[in-house]
Amino acid sequence: MRMTRLSLVAALALLFASTSDLHAQGLTFGVRGGLSVASLDAGDTFDTSNRTGFVGGLFLDYATSGPLGFQVGAQYAQKGVEFDAQSAIDGFDLGYLEIPAVLKLGLPLGMIRPSVFGGAGLSFKTSCDIVGGTGDCDVSGTDFSGIAGADLAIYLGGLSLWADARYHFGLQNISDAADVVGDLKNRNWTLQVGIGF
Repeated sequence: MRMTRLSLVAALALLFASTSDLHAQGLTFGVRGGLSVASLDAGDTFDTSNRTGFVGGLFLDYATSGPLGFQVGAQYAQKGVEFDAQSAIDGFDLGYLEIPAVLKLGLPLGMIRPSVFGGAGLSFKTSCDIVGGTGDCDVSGTDFSGIAGADLAIYLGGLSLWADARYHFGLQNISDAADVVGDLKNRNWTLQVGIGF
């Protein structure tokens, strides 16, 4: 256990020590966090309301001197839904580990860079709680989504400040009980701020 902690501390120290070299190459390593406003697309099966939760994690951004770039990350996101209509349960509280990857089109304006982007994300369910009911959480363990959004980076020497807004739209049915509840697809907006090194 002690060796694992020492290895983790050493890896983080090397990562932060190399961030100035990364920045010189157009690479930015950062952390961010914020708000997730989520629901499930249930077609005409249920009337639904949003659930609000936390989203946050790490990202690695690459920006060329021109307009193109890309970004990958790993983050935890709370999602879910509330059912407005009468049903056996009131909703789901879902937690996911997400791995998003997006291609970016930016406008380099000296120390600021606004960008729009699109891409995809692979998500792994970490938790599922049934609200207002009991039983099994019939939600699949993985999800695949499309991503569209925009961000703004402000470069301040070796540091940068980030603001990010994106929409995730599920591309697959996550219901393991589709014969009972129909198709369910995750939908959520995220608003995040962060710092890059």
